[in-house]
Amino acid sequence: MPFCTKNQIKALMIGLISCGNAVAYDSNDDSGITKDRRKADYIPQGVHAGAFTVLPKLDFTNEYNSNIYYRDKSLGTNDSYIAHFKPGLTANSNWSQHSLNFMLDTDLAQYATQPDNNDFNHVMTELDGRLDVLRDSHFDAGFGYNYLTENRGSPDQISGIAPTIYDTKVIDGFFTQTFNRVNARLGLNAISYNYQDVQTSLDTTLQMTTRNHWLYAPELRVGYLIQPEYEAFVRFQYLEASYDTLVYTNGVAPSVGANGQINNPAYDRNSSGYNALMGIALDLTGLITADASLGYLQRTYVDPALPEIAGVNGFVNLKWRPTKLTTVTSAISRTINETTQAGVSGVFTTGLGLTVEHELKRNIILYTSAQYSDGIYEGFTFPSTQNRNDSYYGGNIGSKYLLNRNVSTDLSYTYQARSSNYQNADFEVNQIMINFRGQY
Repeated sequence: MPFCTKNQIKALMIGLISCGNAVAYDSNDDSGITKDRRKADYIPQGVHAGAFTVLPKLDFTNEYNSNIYYRDKSLGTNDSYIAHFKPGLTANSNWSQHSLNFMLDTDLAQYATQPDNNDFNHVMTELDGRLDVLRDSHFDAGFGYNYLTENRGSPDQISGIAPTIYDTKVIDGFFTQTFNRVNARLGLNAISYNYQDVQTSLDTTLQMTTRNHWLYAPELRVGYLIQPEYEAFVRFQYLEASYDTLVYTNGVAPSVGANGQINNPAYDRNSSGYNALMGIALDLTGLITADASLGYLQRTYVDPALPEIAGVNGFVNLKWRPTKLTTVTSAISRTINETTQAGVSGVFTTGLGLTVEHELKRNIILYTSAQYSDGIYEGFTFPSTQNRNDSYYGGNIGSKYLLNRNVSTDLSYTYQARSSNYQNADFEVNQIMINFRGQY
């Protein structure tokens, strides 16, 4: 089938900027383009343990960050050297049928500037598998647990001394059945978000736990294989957000002002909606792989103070190999992100990304990427009389040198910026990273 696999989608989307969090191209992601072109001498062999292959790794990244708090320059900025220690491993089954895979990634970051307010430990895990039921059907399921910190540029934690800590639990299960030229996929994706409270400089507490919620997205996708290289498809996804309690604006409890007006109102952010798409997927002998669709996205909120969000939706994922040594990937997507801003239902975000990777020599990889994202805060009315609009843009350039199959090094420069019509919400960040990787 020509439609994109999980790893293809991951590689295509890695250059995008999500609302509030700029994401640079990750040259060390071994699920992406580099692995496809690597020569045998530079592919890690791993440890063969029975029916599994285990690949342990350890990254040591030296980072310089010019604006660690992602602040507007009018408010003052702080730079820092940051040391990242990133042990991890993957384990993949070698079975002829069925599959079982495990991934563990970590990022243990230590800051030279104000470490008590900035050091973090990230843990990302994923367990997924495939059960081959019959010749033309299979069941895919996965579970992931992630322990993370929110990006310091997020508008939802502007007063916190330290970044907001949160964890996610990701559960999905899909059944796929092929009937001659028809391919049907039915299943559910569910994500749980759990936040921790954070202190402010005034020794008060931002009650971020009110943001705890589940996102549910049952989905049906039906594709028709026009010919081996082309597939037309329709996809319908029901969307539901279920919060544990009323959500405090920026984590601050409601209060009554002198004139009786409620400050920092709390909202019932439970919502439901749908995402309906139709499109086409193609695979032209590996030269061009694409997946494009157009549709409509809608969300309705329980709280009457939060307006409905609706609009044209779609996505484009493209992977193009103009030469055997060059790969170009691009992605366009639209989504609705959750927020805690007063009177704002959600952030309707459009993201675009482009990445180019070139094999200068078989062990020297050059890469560059560019990203743009536009986030419209639907319903935002205070303190401005118009909706808040944030534009994120950035770029990345670097090179990767493979010494042998077990050792590599990487040098990159990343630029990130936000331009907003909200006062003192702009920022610019320059990052220089030197990474050393050992992998067996």
